[in-house]
Amino acid sequence: MKPPIDMERKLRQFMASLTEYPYYRALRDVQHWSDLPVTDKALINEKRELFELPHPGKVYESFTSGTTGIPFRCVKTIEERWRLAISIYRHRKKWGLPPKHQMLLLSNRSLSEPHHLDYYANQLQRQHFHMIQGRASALVSLAQHIFQKNMALPSSLLFVQNWGEPVHASQKHEIERVFRVPLVDYYGLEEIWCIAFSNQLGQLEIDEDSVYVEVLEPGTNMPVQDGTYGEIVVTSFLMRSIPYVRYRTGDIGRTRRNEYGARIVELFPVRNAQIKLPGREIHSSIFRYLDKFFYELAQNEQIKQFQVVQESHTEFRLLIVGSISEEQRLRTRLEKFLQQSLRAEVSLTIERKDQIPLTPNGKLQSFISLVNDNAQR
Repeated sequence: MKPPIDMERKLRQFMASLTEYPYYRALRDVQHWSDLPVTDKALINEKRELFELPHPGKVYESFTSGTTGIPFRCVKTIEERWRLAISIYRHRKKWGLPPKHQMLLLSNRSLSEPHHLDYYANQLQRQHFHMIQGRASALVSLAQHIFQKNMALPSSLLFVQNWGEPVHASQKHEIERVFRVPLVDYYGLEEIWCIAFSNQLGQLEIDEDSVYVEVLEPGTNMPVQDGTYGEIVVTSFLMRSIPYVRYRTGDIGRTRRNEYGARIVELFPVRNAQIKLPGREIHSSIFRYLDKFFYELAQNEQIKQFQVVQESHTEFRLLIVGSISEEQRLRTRLEKFLQQSLRAEVSLTIERKDQIPLTPNGKLQSFISLVNDNAQR
């Protein structure tokens, strides 16, 4: 889809500035934004000297791999970190956050152990926090602990913020019930920080001052129409140490304009991954064709977590934490979809779990393939 005129002008100006990087200097004859290459961690790692500019001052390093499994070193200057932080604060300010505020940040470590939960709960008792930030699963654990202990909450609390993990309806309900403030959502990457933030309608509103978001057809990299699912790629207008231009997020989603003209993003609950078959791989974005099915799971207040696991080339499991009705119908529906999409005979089992393990960085992957792991055993 063609960007609005103002954004088109901004992209042309930004495109002209890219010639300071050797990688884009070689592409200076490219006339149209959509003809610029799509980039990712692997490409930047391979040709880093063509992307990364010398840094005369202090830089901050962080590391990420997301769900790609590709280690990636992020660098940011002091000025970039400041500009990125201001971008996030602009959104939090809309929820009442004052310039001088206190935030309780939950670590990525599991909060299942009582002494971790007691520590954070006691912090809330002693200080006047304005916001709490953490992954949805950690926020639920803390909320349940506070409720069971019948602990008081600071009157200064304005909102609770999720980041880095999909929020299910049951989690949102539990968090807001206990903390008695809104749960707001944040969508971003370690590389460029904020992409979108909850607006007052509960939608993830894209920060168009800081980023440009495109949705592309997986495999062809052709733009899709608004409202159509595809692969999300982003361009950061704030990051200059390394240019993140048409950069793969690993997420599937769609964008549209809301009733006030703001551009919002709706993320699909399954991240970018590969379904492994004999002699070929299929992009897990095929799940976007079953969007209603997965959104029903995500919005079901009785289902706290779910995960699709590929055990072998022909065997899949649907892990569910919570309760479901019509289990046989659910199994038949997903199994039929997999067979049609993969053009192979597959079997599906449903397994109830008390909890689905998170990744080492504290995230829940909605689809994983264990085919390579099985082949090694």
